[in-house]
Amino acid sequence: MILGLIGNRTKEQIGVVLPAYVAWLEERGIDFLLSDDFAGVVGLKGRSFLTPEEVVDKAEVLLSFGGDGTLLNSVKLLEGRETPVLGINLGGLGYLTEVGSGELYMRTDQLIDDHWEIERRMILEVSTENGPHNGPWHALNDVVIDKAGYARLIQLRTTIDGVFLNTFRADGLVIATPTGSTGYSLSAGGPILEPKMEGILLNPLNPHSLTNRPLLISHDKEILVETFTPADHTSVAVDGETVCQLNSGEPLTIKRAPFSACLVNFKGRFFYDVLRQKLGWGDVRLRS
Repeated sequence: MILGLIGNRTKEQIGVVLPAYVAWLEERGIDFLLSDDFAGVVGLKGRSFLTPEEVVDKAEVLLSFGGDGTLLNSVKLLEGRETPVLGINLGGLGYLTEVGSGELYMRTDQLIDDHWEIERRMILEVSTENGPHNGPWHALNDVVIDKAGYARLIQLRTTIDGVFLNTFRADGLVIATPTGSTGYSLSAGGPILEPKMEGILLNPLNPHSLTNRPLLISHDKEILVETFTPADHTSVAVDGETVCQLNSGEPLTIKRAPFSACLVNFKGRFFYDVLRQKLGWGDVRLRS
């Protein structure tokens, strides 16, 4: 097995975690490739580096060091290839990067010994019909249509499979995968979905009407959103990165992508364990 090591070298722990881990891999005789993301990290000088694209092309399993944002970038680099990705959490909360630095060596042993499985996560495909940059773009977490600094509510006319749903008057609209339900949508009052579910979550941001609620629809539906606002444009962000601006009346199409993200899941590790740990939920037992 060839491990590909990519990530965010600006994380404070990287200079401690990565050099020791690389030395351990060499001692074990485990094949690995180092991304030039890590060039200049103390303790790695003199080693051979490849571009992230070369690492992604040659690795059998990708190890992404950083936070959830780093893992999202790693999935984006794969460009539809279903190479398994393991997120190593060197950041904050981290729903996607489940493995902490303290577990790194144990989890690597499990990787090598084949005590793991692939967990497929659905991805959204986003495109516009007009303009020089019309996609498609791909989101593991979410697509956010935002009013881009406009001081008033915008109108978002939304149809599903060609059938009119609603015109949301709101600050924006989040269209999220089950994986992305613990991201921006959660902070906007949306529900938490089990990440292996297949569905698309629509969650208006600060809607004018209290009757506008988060809505979960089937994974095979196609969503079309047209924004109507006196402002010059609204912005579209895919997994936190602004990809385009929409003019008033310009349609945006969101549907399930023809491929999935493949995340490494260790046997016996459950989403509910991760959720309880990340949210600090407790257990109170009644005593007689």
